[in-house]
Amino acid sequence: MISNGIQEAVVSTFDIDRLAIPLEQACGYRRVALPDADPDQWTAWSVPSSCTRIEQALLVPDDGATKLGSLRLVKFHGVEQKVMRSSQRTWDTGGIFDVDMFSADVDAVYRRLQRHGWTAFGEPVDYSEAHFSVRQVVAVGPDGLVLAIIQRYEPPVEGLAADGALSPVFNSTQMVADFDAAMQFYGDILGFKLRVEFTVEDVVEPGADVLGLPLPQAKSARRKLAMFKPHGPGEGGVELIENMDMRGRRCDTDCVAPNVGILSLRFEVDDAPAYASQIVERGGTLLVAPMAMTLAPFGDVTIFSVRSPEGAIIEFYSR
Repeated sequence: MISNGIQEAVVSTFDIDRLAIPLEQACGYRRVALPDADPDQWTAWSVPSSCTRIEQALLVPDDGATKLGSLRLVKFHGVEQKVMRSSQRTWDTGGIFDVDMFSADVDAVYRRLQRHGWTAFGEPVDYSEAHFSVRQVVAVGPDGLVLAIIQRYEPPVEGLAADGALSPVFNSTQMVADFDAAMQFYGDILGFKLRVEFTVEDVVEPGADVLGLPLPQAKSARRKLAMFKPHGPGEGGVELIENMDMRGRRCDTDCVAPNVGILSLRFEVDDAPAYASQIVERGGTLLVAPMAMTLAPFGDVTIFSVRSPEGAIIEFYSR
């Protein structure tokens, strides 16, 4: 039903340029000008009537001819806003925590981001997890945008730029308080395929540096982790992490438009109304039923959305 991986992540921002410039200059993404969002977008996101426009721009990876794995930056004008995962720690739950990209040189791209005022939950670090061997940094920018930048040693990723420019978005992490409910939502309700599931125990890495867990908790805290992907080509999709021994704030209620942060993940599907019906038949609830919309630059689409048990908005559309 889902033809590819993540088509785009929608990021709400106070200032499009403030996010777009480092994504262009440090990460190798290319900005595509877009018209303001279709008026029907107000309905799909339940935007207050006081909103005067939804300004937007598409940031696509340099090899993104299909614009797969892009970032859509949106700015809501004329409304009160707050940051979705305000002052976040990695053990706070709710909404969408990050978007993940590959890089051939994690250190180079992170140092470039630092010149734009970005920081991270920890310095770039090597670690092994399940069947992966990687170097990674979880970089933190303005407006709650978090990028997990991954240099994978084994299995290697082909076709990456030597200067560290980022790949398309291939995955996105959600920090959850109820792992079983999240597993049931993505596996049974949405029908995503479980790629890997395991528990990190008695291991400082990757927690101490990658996720910024304080010592000694970084060694003792158990973390459940699972990765799901849509059926179809591509390797990424959604990653779930539950920190079983450290509990933070729940940010669910704030992870909606017009607030600022990672607003939604979008997937293209073959037939949006048919897939929506399947989700309902499996016991799921639609956040927004299938509706017609013009979605630049893709043209006329039918789009619907669901919301995870902890507030992550997932949108599906067909052209």
